[in-house]
Amino acid sequence: MAVSMTAEQARGILTAYQQVITASWPDLHPEMAAHAPNWSSANAEALERELLGYVRAASSPDSRVRIFWKLLPAYTFGGCNEHFAHDAGLSSAEMQGIDDFDRRLPWVFQAAKYRADDEAVVRSGHSKLNIVERQRGATGTTTWVRVGKTPIRTSTGVIGVFGAYQVLDPKTGRRLFVEKPLGTKKR
Repeated sequence: MAVSMTAEQARGILTAYQQVITASWPDLHPEMAAHAPNWSSANAEALERELLGYVRAASSPDSRVRIFWKLLPAYTFGGCNEHFAHDAGLSSAEMQGIDDFDRRLPWVFQAAKYRADDEAVVRSGHSKLNIVERQRGATGTTTWVRVGKTPIRTSTGVIGVFGAYQVLDPKTGRRLFVEKPLGTKKR
C-alpha cells in the first residue's frame, strides 16, 4: 500500500484509528495506547510506518476487523486493510482514490446510505460506534456487520472519516440489530 501523507494527516488518521479500535475492538492493537504519546513529535515517515504496521497487523488471518479511511472532500478511500479490500472484491491499492459509488464495489447500491453516514459524522464531529447493519459482499451475499466511524481531525479541521467493521454471524447480527437502535452510541 503506497500512501504519502503529511505528519499531521498521519497523526489524525492514527488518532481516529485509536478512537474506533479502543471503543469497539480494544484487543486489536493494545500497544497503540503506549505509542500514542509519541505521535505529537514524530515525523511523517515514522507515523506513516506505524500506521501501515497497524494496517498490516489488522490484515492478518487472525484479525476479523476491517479498517478503512476516506478523505474529504470527495470521501475517497485513502487506505484500508486487506480484509476490507477482499470484501470489496479489489486489492487495497485499487481501493485508494475511489468512493463507495464506484460500480466495481458490491455495496454500490448502499453507497448513498454510507455517504449519508459519513457526512453525518463529519458534520456532527462525533463518532458513531457499534452500528449494526447489513452489507452486501463481493460474493453477492448479504452479511451483518458491526461498524464504528469517527472523524479524522487535523489543525485545519475534519479531513475525513475513519471506519472499521466486523462481520457478524447471522444470529448475532439479528440479535444486536433488534436490541440496539442503529448508531445510538456517540462519542
